[in-house]
Amino acid sequence: METAVIADERGRVTLGKDVADKYGKKFAMVKMPREIVLIPIPDDPLKSLQEEGKKIPAHMSVKDMKRIALEEATKEAMGSLKYTENRKIGKNKRR
Repeated sequence: METAVIADERGRVTLGKDVADKYGKKFAMVKMPREIVLIPIPDDPLKSLQEEGKKIPAHMSVKDMKRIALEEATKEAMGSLKYTENRKIGKNKRR
């Protein structure tokens, strides 16, 4: 869901209580060529990683995990690229 936010005179953006409740209050900000991305940072990153590790099937090899990670990263990158391209196309149509 997209929500428009406006930075105040000091460049600060308020995310809102619902966002903080869902994602926490600490984020990594990734600067992209045409956008910024906020990635939630858990209060205890090691514990979160351990919990995610428990979800991996015992029979899965490191090679399988690397393949899956690459596939997922590619899908995510292509989705961002398509989103950016669609925004460019939409802007060109309005001119």
